Amino acid sequence: MFLASTARALALTLAVSAFPALAADTAPPAPPPEPMVGGELTAFGAVRAANRNGTIPAWTGGMSQPPPDVYTPGQHMRDPFPDDTRWFTVRAGDVERYKSRLTAGQIALFTKFPASFEIPMFPTRRTAAAPQRVAEASIENAAGRARLLENGLAITGARIGIPFPAPKTGEEAMWNHLLRWQGESVTRTYGIAIPDERGHSAPSVYREDRLSLYAQGQDGPVAVHRRRVGLRPAEAAGAALLTQQTLNPLQRPPVTWYKPPGEKTLPVRAADFAYDTPDPAAGGLRTADMQDMFSGLLDRFSFELLGRREMYVPYNAWRLLAPDLTPEEVFWSAHPNPTLTRYELHRVWVVEATLKRGLRHAFPRRVYYLDEDSWQILMAEHYGPDGELARYAEVHPIVHPQVPVLLPAREVTYDLTSGRYLVVGLDGAEKPPVFDKPLRPEDFTPEALVPKRR
Repeated sequence: MFLASTARALALTLAVSAFPALAADTAPPAPPPEPMVGGELTAFGAVRAANRNGTIPAWTGGMSQPPPDVYTPGQHMRDPFPDDTRWFTVRAGDVERYKSRLTAGQIALFTKFPASFEIPMFPTRRTAAAPQRVAEASIENAAGRARLLENGLAITGARIGIPFPAPKTGEEAMWNHLLRWQGESVTRTYGIAIPDERGHSAPSVYREDRLSLYAQGQDGPVAVHRRRVGLRPAEAAGAALLTQQTLNPLQRPPVTWYKPPGEKTLPVRAADFAYDTPDPAAGGLRTADMQDMFSGLLDRFSFELLGRREMYVPYNAWRLLAPDLTPEEVFWSAHPNPTLTRYELHRVWVVEATLKRGLRHAFPRRVYYLDEDSWQILMAEHYGPDGELARYAEVHPIVHPQVPVLLPAREVTYDLTSGRYLVVGLDGAEKPPVFDKPLRPEDFTPEALVPKRR
C-alpha cells in the first residue's frame, strides 16, 4: 500500500513538472503593479482619472492660467464658474442618504442647526495646480529621495515638491500637508472674527507674511518662516507672532516669538505656544497647532492612514469673496450663509491622529481630510477627552492661477459645545495676496518688527 501511494505521488510530481503551465495555474496570482506617480497618478499622487460614474472628472492640469475675463492683476479674481448651478442640496433630512460622503463634523452641524445648515453641491472642478518645477520635484521625491527619520518626526531628502505623493503612513501624509506647495512667498491681509448671536462681527485685521525656503529649494533646518502682525482695531494692533517650521524638530526645535498688542517691546520667545495652547487671536476657539488646519509637531500623536474616500468638501469658494458682500450677508449667527458656499465631490486622504500614551492634549483624537490634488487639509475633527466631537474645522479654498497655487480663502472653526464659530481668511474688500514680494529670513526676526527711525 505504501509503495503504491508513493508511486502515485511521484507520478503526479513528474506530470506537473512536465507541464509548467499546470504548475503556474496553482501559484497565487501576482499582485497588480502599484500606480505610478506621474503616470496613472499625478505628480502630487492624486488619481488622474475620473471616478467610475464621472462625477469626479479626470485631472487635466488644473487652473494653471488666469482666465482673462475674470482676472485683473492687483484685484481678487471673480468667480470663473458663474454659470455653474447647484447639482443638489444636502439638508438635515438627507443625512442618512448621504452619510458615507459626509464628515462627522458636517453631520454634527446638521444635528445642531437642522433648520439653517445645508451643503450646496456643485459640479466638481479639479482646479488645484502647481508650477511644472514643483511637479517634477514631487516625482523625484516619490522615487525615494524623501525619507522620514526619528519615527516620522523628521524628514530628509525632500525638496520643493510634495515629499510623499504615494504615502504609506499617516506621518507621510501629514508631512505632505506641512510642506505642500503654497508658493515661495506670500503676503496677505486677512480678518479674524467670531460672529455674535445676530451674525454681527467686528473682525480683527492682520497681515501675514510667509516665506518657504523649502519651496525655493534651499537647504537648511528651517523650512518655513511665518509672521503675523495685527493692524486693527486698537485691541489687535501691534500684536506679533513669529513662527518657524523645521524639518528635524529634534535637532532644531522650532522657535516662536510673541508680542501682545499695544506693547512697544520686542517679541519674546513663547516656548509654550505649541500643541493645545490657545491662539490669542482666536478667542479660545483655536489652538496653536490648529493654525493652517494643522501646523504643529507630530510627536504627541500616532497618525494612521485610513485611505482615500470620495466626500463632499468645500472647494472653489470665490462666491465667499465677492467684494460687494457685507459681513452680515456672509456670516450668519451659527455658520456662514450656505447660499454663498460651494461644496463638490472630491477624493480625500483620511488620517486619524490618536494621542500617545502618557502625553497630554486637549483633543486626544483628531481626524483629518486631505485634498488629493493639493494636500491641503480641507476638514478636521477634534474630539475631547470624553470622546465627543468638540471642534470641527473646514477650509474653503480657491486657486490663484497666476502662481498657480491653491490656498484657503476662509477657514471656519466651529465650537460644537458653545455654538460659536471662528472665521479666518481673506476679505473681498481688502487687497488680494501678493506672491512676488521679496522676503528674506532676516525679515522674520524680532528685530525686524521694530520700526526703523528716519
